[in-house]
Amino acid sequence: MQFALPKFTYRFIPSMGNVIHPGNFHPVGTQRGAVALVERAVAVGQAQPGAGGRWLTVGGSGGFGSAARIALGATHGAHTLDVSFDAPPNPESRNKMRRIGSPGFHRSLAIENQLRGLGRLAKSFAGDAFAPQTIDRAVAEIRELFPGGKIDGLVWSLAAPRAVDPRSGQKVVSALKPLGNPLQLKTFSRATGDTPSTVDLCELPPGTPEEAIATIFVMGGQVVSQWVEALRRADVLAEGFTLLTISYRGGPLNAGIYRNGLIGLAKADLEFHTKVLDHQLQAIGGRALAVEGPAVVTEASGGIPGVPFYMAHLLDVMGERHQDPLDAMQRLFGECLPAGGEPVVDDEGLIRLDDHELAEDVQAALRERHAKFAVGDTFPAALYDRFMSAYAQTRGFDVPGVDYEAAFDDEVVCS
Repeated sequence: MQFALPKFTYRFIPSMGNVIHPGNFHPVGTQRGAVALVERAVAVGQAQPGAGGRWLTVGGSGGFGSAARIALGATHGAHTLDVSFDAPPNPESRNKMRRIGSPGFHRSLAIENQLRGLGRLAKSFAGDAFAPQTIDRAVAEIRELFPGGKIDGLVWSLAAPRAVDPRSGQKVVSALKPLGNPLQLKTFSRATGDTPSTVDLCELPPGTPEEAIATIFVMGGQVVSQWVEALRRADVLAEGFTLLTISYRGGPLNAGIYRNGLIGLAKADLEFHTKVLDHQLQAIGGRALAVEGPAVVTEASGGIPGVPFYMAHLLDVMGERHQDPLDAMQRLFGECLPAGGEPVVDDEGLIRLDDHELAEDVQAALRERHAKFAVGDTFPAALYDRFMSAYAQTRGFDVPGVDYEAAFDDEVVCS
């Protein structure tokens, strides 16, 4: 079937703090954007195929995960296997979006085609990271795909809003709420026609103990420990194995929703499990390191209260200094994990890729901007447009070189 998707459709949800709910994505734009990232990584330099080892990524179809896979494969020569829970195309569906699948599917498809063209082994499969059978399949795929049947590293970049607890079969849903007290956040509204975006204020109620437990289950480190232990028992971890868990701590201006919120509890749990695993992996000469990434625009960015407002200002304040996910992952594997050297960590043993964002001059400029804009003020069109364009690109729109008026064949684009 041939059809066109001329523009990005989305809606703002005022009752949830003007979070953005996307209505579609563009497969051609998604693939083109992924190809451009691989080309950027290749331009940095190339190692021989296999030089970077054999890596498994969990959650490697978007954001930091796909960027890590590209940096490892395209620049460092690594062979990669990814596990992500992305909807595949359903050619029998009458719904256009279900018919063409999901952004993650198309991003992985393009990345793998490019990496294979560079002589790398690259494969992915869809699976629920919380399901034991997904780990079993990952073990089988590792043994079949990689020379030696082992992996040298695992990048954990899972960003799941919900999960099914395999012990009970019950759905567990995370909550984007503060801890202890209500939280007020500045947001911006949707610009429509001649009506500009305005600064709004949303108030979030504190999370309940049950929501805190659920958020820790979905976003915390227990599932990582289960994966590493299962992979170790299956004897697919190579000597010197490295685990990298990637997350975001946030800064003073967004601490209420991040570090001091339910997400913060979950991320602290992830850091704790990573440190425990670091001690356990020493038995095979391995290591586990928690990586704190910078604030970046991803598919999830629009769905977290207050983040679009923060990111719009951050992009403007940092300008050329801002690092996107690929920049950050190139820095991780090129500078923070030097070949044959010790990792570059802070006093807590964390790899900090958020140091540019948290620099005092950047935070001072952000504090000034947050104080300057009052509720009801017009939100600057340039800041609004820049963020919305960056967000649209995570869904395959606003990608240079793509004709969005042109029709595409879903069978061709999905293969």
